[in-house]
Amino acid sequence: MKEMLIDIFTHPLAIGLCIGLIACLIVWLRSLGKLRSERSAAAAQANRLNQEINTLKGHLHTQMEITAKGNESLKEELVALQKTNQNLSQTIGALKQKPGRVEIRTLHLYEKAIRTMNARAPGFSSAWESAINEAEAEIKQEESGIIGWIRKPFMFRSSGSTELLGDAEKVTE
Repeated sequence: MKEMLIDIFTHPLAIGLCIGLIACLIVWLRSLGKLRSERSAAAAQANRLNQEINTLKGHLHTQMEITAKGNESLKEELVALQKTNQNLSQTIGALKQKPGRVEIRTLHLYEKAIRTMNARAPGFSSAWESAINEAEAEIKQEESGIIGWIRKPFMFRSSGSTELLGDAEKVTE
């Protein structure tokens, strides 16, 4: 048997086959080494990419939180502005209404009281009528002449007197 094995291994075909198998084994072992190194490089790259994905997810989460807080504050500001707008529109609506009936009633009451006072106290009526005539003449002069143009921009009226004047003008019209 030994001789048979020696004959087989000394045969040129068997020697070529053994050399080819050894070469294949060497190529196979090298390819396994390259495969392992490529797998480890791929695993390292996968780890690096996973870390980058996690970092990007963290940034995205932070950005979404900031945006959500900004939107929330804008909504709160919008609600506050809507309430303010509603309050202001109600105030404007109240101010746009005609002068209150109380003020007009008070003016009529004062007018009746003055007429009654003129009828009952003769000394008061002449002084009162002359004061009214002087005031009317002065107002006509202010309205028609240069004095009115000069005084109007520089006149400081209190809000109460302005409202009463406006009401009185509306009543007389």
